[in-house]
Amino acid sequence: MTRILHLSDPHFGATDRAVTECFLKRADELAPDLTILSGDLTMRARRSELAAAKAFVDQLPRPLLMIPGNHDIPSINQPLDRFFNPFSRYKNVFGEDLEPSLKMDGIHVVSLNSSRAFGFHKDWSEGRLSRKQLAGMQEKFAASPDDRLRIAVLHHPLLELRLPGRDVVKPLKLLMQALEESRVDVVMCGHFHLSQILPAGLTGTWRTVISQAPTVCSTRLQGEPQGFHELVHDGETLETTHHVYQGGAFCPADRCHFARTATGWSHATE
Repeated sequence: MTRILHLSDPHFGATDRAVTECFLKRADELAPDLTILSGDLTMRARRSELAAAKAFVDQLPRPLLMIPGNHDIPSINQPLDRFFNPFSRYKNVFGEDLEPSLKMDGIHVVSLNSSRAFGFHKDWSEGRLSRKQLAGMQEKFAASPDDRLRIAVLHHPLLELRLPGRDVVKPLKLLMQALEESRVDVVMCGHFHLSQILPAGLTGTWRTVISQAPTVCSTRLQGEPQGFHELVHDGETLETTHHVYQGGAFCPADRCHFARTATGWSHATE
C-alpha cells in the first residue's frame, strides 16, 4: 500500500498562516510515502514569497516532487525577468529542474511544465504544452514496467469547470491521447483552486484518474475551503480522499474508490 499527498497552489504572498501550520501538522500525521506539489508556490515570484515558500517546502514530508506554476513567474512589471528568464528566481531557490521525474517502489512520476511567460493568446495564465513535451513524457513512461503506478504532474487543469475566463490546458486532445497511449494511471494538477477527482479518457480505450487539487493554504478561494488530496494505492485499487479545512482542522470530506480494469480506472461501484 502506498500513500500519496497531492497539494497545489499555496500562493505564498497570499496565505493563511493558521491553515498553513494546520496542513503541515496533518501532513506529518498522515506520513505519506510520497508528496507531490503541483505548482503556484507564490503570488508573483517575489524573493520574499519564494523564501516563505522554501520554508514551507522544507517542512513537507519526503520524498517530494514539485513543479512551478504560472504564478511562479515574475509579474509583467518585471519585464526583463519575465520575458528573458522567467524561471530564474524559482530555479535559484528550488533547483534547475522544472520537469523532475521520480521512480520509487511501484511508482513512476513524470512532470510537465505547462506554465508560459507569454504567448499569442489573450490569457497568459493558460497552460500550454508542446508536442516535444508530450513525446518526452511518453518516452519516459515507455521505459516503465507495466506494474508501476504511472503519475503525470502538471500545474494546469484538464477538467473544465466553466469558470468565466478560465480554460483547461492546451492542447488537451493531444495530451489525453498521450495519456491513453502511455496508460497513465493518475494525472495531478491544480490552478482552479477547486477540487475534482474523476476518471477521464479520450476514446474509451483507457481512463486516467484526474486529481485536480484545490489551494492548500491560500486566501484566494473560489467558493470552497482550502484542501488537499490523499491517494492510497493498493494493487488494482485506488482510494482518494478530499481533505477540507473547517473548524480549525483538515477533515476528510469526499472519498472515492477506483478499480483498475483492462480499460483503465473506473469507480469501484461501476
